[in-house]
Amino acid sequence: MQGNNGLAEFMDSNLQRILTAYYDVPEGDNRIFVFYDRGNYTRLTELYMNDGMAKQRLVEEYDTNISTVDKEFFRSVLAQVKAEAPADSYGLILSSHGGGWVPSDLYDVYLLGEGTRSDEPQAQPLFYAQDDYDCMEIEDLAYAIGDTHYNYIIFDACFMGNVEALYDLRHSADYIVASVAEVLGEGFPYETMVPMLFEYEGHSLEAVCEEYMEYYKGSSGTVALVDCAALEPLAEAMRGVVGAAATLKADATAVQAYDAFDYHLYFDLLHYAETIAASDEVLKNFNTALERAVLYKGYTDTILTSTGDEDSFAVERSCGLSCYIPQDACPATHTAWLETNWAKAIGAQ
Repeated sequence: MQGNNGLAEFMDSNLQRILTAYYDVPEGDNRIFVFYDRGNYTRLTELYMNDGMAKQRLVEEYDTNISTVDKEFFRSVLAQVKAEAPADSYGLILSSHGGGWVPSDLYDVYLLGEGTRSDEPQAQPLFYAQDDYDCMEIEDLAYAIGDTHYNYIIFDACFMGNVEALYDLRHSADYIVASVAEVLGEGFPYETMVPMLFEYEGHSLEAVCEEYMEYYKGSSGTVALVDCAALEPLAEAMRGVVGAAATLKADATAVQAYDAFDYHLYFDLLHYAETIAASDEVLKNFNTALERAVLYKGYTDTILTSTGDEDSFAVERSCGLSCYIPQDACPATHTAWLETNWAKAIGAQ
């Protein structure tokens, strides 16, 4: 939990919800560690029961001047948890701000409206998480995770359900749960979700997604469960779509978007593929690969947003994964996108 970025109030609440959920975690060798950078403190704790009360045991207190999005520091914390609790399997929940594949400085241009698209800054790497004004890049996150292969990674962060970012993390976990759009500050329903994550008869991640959608059904939410092993075949299928397409620059106004920026950053992957596909055959092949990759998808009809003048936008369809669509008005964004491993894998130009 990285909350030194305006999210501390929400994370305080979520931590209490995790403590409440701990009462319902099945008995056995199940352990929960919480890393929390609140700004005024940075701690690693372990949950435990004492006299019928869920409490936190302090494992380590860190210097608050340390940037918790530094890849070496992040890697050392994950290694520390493994040393404290050797296990047969691990799960990882990452909670912070998020922007997926989009370079952090470039995202700020879209968010703050500074300059024009033709004056976009030169792109830096992609980002997940924020500590004050520092951001963690996707490639740094993959490095920090290292050779630990997680059963699942859950992103309690906005916009992390884009195929470009998840493709970079395809070797880090069996499954990833993420949202293509903004995640409200309350985040995931931890009090009901946490016990589900310790069920041993198969993974319960689909149930986690269903619980998420039930929690936000009268509000705003979208979530998907992705099989990481299917992302490579999905890239191959998309390469077939791209190779046969007349152009990659589809009419962006006609494709479902998941943000309200003047120039969108996140579009529905399937809708985009349908727009540029040159034949039913390549589209059918892509659909097959997509169905194998996205095991669950859910969304509300309306998504609340802080990315535009309006406070919400409609979602008419969602395949569970987003992507970027090249746009002539956004040359620097296009250049940054072409540097992603996904764009290279699908043969984009």
